[in-house]
Amino acid sequence: MSLFLAAMGAALAGDLYINGVRADQPPIMSMEGVTVRFDEAGNIWIDAPMYRVTVVQKSPPPPPAPDASPPAANGIAVGTWWLVTEDHDSVGHDVDVQVNGVSVRHVRSGDPQAIVDVGPWLRHGQNDVRLVAAPGRYGGGALMIYIGRGSTAGGTVRMDTPDVRYTRRSVDLGGGGETEATIQVP
Repeated sequence: MSLFLAAMGAALAGDLYINGVRADQPPIMSMEGVTVRFDEAGNIWIDAPMYRVTVVQKSPPPPPAPDASPPAANGIAVGTWWLVTEDHDSVGHDVDVQVNGVSVRHVRSGDPQAIVDVGPWLRHGQNDVRLVAAPGRYGGGALMIYIGRGSTAGGTVRMDTPDVRYTRRSVDLGGGGETEATIQVP
């Protein structure tokens, strides 16, 4: 896998993202049970639910210029719209997150926190978001999913007011369900 990533990284002009976090210099490693996607800008997106990604900075980065994020192929600035999960010891929850009809992330109880740049699936104007919970036996605490505009600093995503706030609790019916929302992107 690492040889494949090195070869693909050299062949494509885009960046590498692991669990939505840009990985400029990943260590030599192998990963199992991951999903690899390529977007139209040449970026490589690895969804690795069994792995945790942290950003290590050797020296503080220079302050970013306002709105300095480069736009993706759809015109949405990279790193400005995020999906973030929070699990409080929930059990049995299984939620598919879809943006504009495309499955962006599958969130399950017990998975590590996900921080995913959803900009590649958005477009300017109205965007449809669907969260589809699979039937199951729910228990434990709450599983929360947030989607909204945010900023990054030092490897941390800050989202003041999410556009979508989704919560599944153990008291929710076990028959699953669907929640719809819209996001307006300027």
